[in-house]
Amino acid sequence: MGDFLIKNRLVLAKVETTSGTDASPTPSADAVLCEEPRVAPNMELEQTNEVTGSLDSQQSIVGGGYAEHSQRIFVKGSGTPGTAPEVDPYLKASAMGLTTLAANSTGTAQAGATGSITLAAGAPSTSLVGFVIETTGGTGPGQTRVITAYNTTSKLAAVYPNWDVTPDNTTTYSVKAGNLYVPVSAALKNISSYVYQKNSGAGNAILKKLLGGAANCALAVQTRQTAKFTFTVRGILSDPEEVSNPAAGTFDATRPRPLRDADAFLGGARVCFRNFTLDWGNVISQGDCPGAQYGYDPARVTDRKPTGRINPQMLTLTDRNAWSDMVNGTTKPLWLNWGEVDGNRVSLFMPAIAYTGNEEEDLDGILAEGLPYQPVGPDSWVYLLFY
Repeated sequence: MGDFLIKNRLVLAKVETTSGTDASPTPSADAVLCEEPRVAPNMELEQTNEVTGSLDSQQSIVGGGYAEHSQRIFVKGSGTPGTAPEVDPYLKASAMGLTTLAANSTGTAQAGATGSITLAAGAPSTSLVGFVIETTGGTGPGQTRVITAYNTTSKLAAVYPNWDVTPDNTTTYSVKAGNLYVPVSAALKNISSYVYQKNSGAGNAILKKLLGGAANCALAVQTRQTAKFTFTVRGILSDPEEVSNPAAGTFDATRPRPLRDADAFLGGARVCFRNFTLDWGNVISQGDCPGAQYGYDPARVTDRKPTGRINPQMLTLTDRNAWSDMVNGTTKPLWLNWGEVDGNRVSLFMPAIAYTGNEEEDLDGILAEGLPYQPVGPDSWVYLLFY
């Protein structure tokens, strides 16, 4: 009798140095906490139509195929600012590039304006767009904003939304250390994905590998609940292997935080909503390769069409005219920022979203607008920061 239990599975993921070459992830360094991992071989069957003197058909022929691994992963930090979260390999496989600010950048501002702050002369000479800044003292302390533009020479940083109290040359600040992920179109990464089906009794485990993996990412969150990614990884199919039960996975101790007490801004104004979704819309393809075991090369992200939806409470047209914005193609910035402790905060900033619909929605008797949207690119249409 087999003794394989759903909860005893173990998932590992690691970025490959060479696409399609096993990165050999280990339980101690590359384990990922996830929900409902799924392993699906997608086999291509050739149906024949030979004449045999019978109405029955011959056995189909298995030509080849590819593998898909899917799982849900909580949106959370690593617990340490500047240290990448467990979800890092999947974001990179989803055509996201990483920029790390290893330590807080602090100083006294040179000047301030309604929607900007000039950082100290010694501020970083690399882009800070997408990173979060907090005012810590002097004029206007205790304000948190996201940096939307940055001049590496003059140190002028534009922020969103505008300051409640305009900083000046007495204001002290901290640009928060973190790991920033932004969509890219070059130097794309692949991952090796392992799913161990562990044996709870005597005997070996079964290992199902996917190599040369590329992914699509979707994010969903509801107010007062935690956010989750759903990743679908496609790549090179490998035969299942019988192996010794792996060691226990090493996970960070960080628990995800619900979306509450958050900064939530749409079009420069605070917004109240129940649900928010964002789908990267990655198109994953694999090249044909007759020399490969199952006929496919490593996977690649070949196209991207991000979409999402938000359902804010209804306002007057003076306060938010989403219909006019949709018809006229007017884009709006959106920023969500939540979490109470450094190392486990999340900022998601989209500089420009265009509404693609306008629907009524009933939120327990409260009228809301269902607003499907399209982020406007190219590339830097979302800044996802763990800090």
